Amino acid sequence: MTSTLAERYNAEAARLMPHMGRDLQVDPTINTAREIDEIVFRRSEYLGGMAAVLLALIAQDD
Repeated sequence: MTSTLAERYNAEAARLMPHMGRDLQVDPTINTAREIDEIVFRRSEYLGGMAAVLLALIAQDD
């Protein structure tokens, strides 16, 4: 079974930053980096920056 980008992103956020996991979590059905970035960036610029790094790490693994 293939996981969505958001599922991989949520797992990576929880693994690397368990103390901030809830702040970084997004709907697991999302499958575009742009949407994840927009959602998290709306919460705060700081979180948006962390989301961008997490998405880059995931892209490296692919």
